[in-house]
Amino acid sequence: MHTVPALAPVFEDLAASSLPGVATRHLVDEDLLSTATAVPGLDFDRTVTRLQHHVDTALDEGASAVVVTCSTMGPATDVVAATRDVPVIRIDRPMARQAVRHRRVGVIATLESNRAASRAVIEDTATAEGRTVQVEDRLCADAFDLLRAGDQAGHDQAIREAAATLAPSVDVLVLAQASMAGAAIELDLDVPVLTSPAATVAEAGTALGQPRAGARPPRGTAVSQLRIYRIRPGLMDAWLPFFHRTLVPLHHLVGITVPAAWTNPHDAEEFVWIRQFESLDTVTAQEEEFFSTPARVALGDVRGRYVASHEVRLLHPSPPTIP
Repeated sequence: MHTVPALAPVFEDLAASSLPGVATRHLVDEDLLSTATAVPGLDFDRTVTRLQHHVDTALDEGASAVVVTCSTMGPATDVVAATRDVPVIRIDRPMARQAVRHRRVGVIATLESNRAASRAVIEDTATAEGRTVQVEDRLCADAFDLLRAGDQAGHDQAIREAAATLAPSVDVLVLAQASMAGAAIELDLDVPVLTSPAATVAEAGTALGQPRAGARPPRGTAVSQLRIYRIRPGLMDAWLPFFHRTLVPLHHLVGITVPAAWTNPHDAEEFVWIRQFESLDTVTAQEEEFFSTPARVALGDVRGRYVASHEVRLLHPSPPTIP
């Protein structure tokens, strides 16, 4: 369910690539957002009632899950979700869970209503998880006007300029609205940048019990999943505190052997670290909580005492902040 028409093809493409076999339908109500932003004191109950109508329409048409892609509708989405038997997913909730892994969180929004909603969901998520965060936000109102006028390039550039200004004072940067995700593509910052569409589609897939595209499902109850993290030379000092807090060093695992190329003496500059998970869905979800960009990772199935590598990616140059 969208309030910005341009988001329908974005989520259609994401669902097609990430959730093969899942049928999608899109409902757009621009007026809902226009009214909410034009009338600051819009009655919350009216917003909830209207959103309930849209969700129920989707359910009547056979939907097994509903994603509400407007951050302004976040609080109303929470209310509706609590009264329905199928998943009703708030667009910024998965992103908030990633953001609170860092202590200083920067938020950029193009609407005041989104700025308030995003700050609230991040702070609420941190409280629920027992974490302490400092949220610093910026309103980039001109960007939304440019988007409404059809100037996507101008919209994205305005967001990038705001991001470059805010990034030096935070540990992670959140682009509050799904419509802002395109601006992240050309951002080159020293902090992770989080956007909501991909994380939300992944959560919808989990709610539907769907594997990710390209994912290798567990091959039986005897199979565990591993992540192998190889620290590149020169990054040891930055990464070791993170690994000590979150992962298990390879030489501490008993009864598991790995290819010789993955083993390292204690005095080597490049170490291998490993973590066991029960399923591929779990390992992927945990990975995304810690890394905004792919790590150099070897993903393998453990069969008895042996590990086989299936996948390798590059490590982000600096670790996230672990509270």
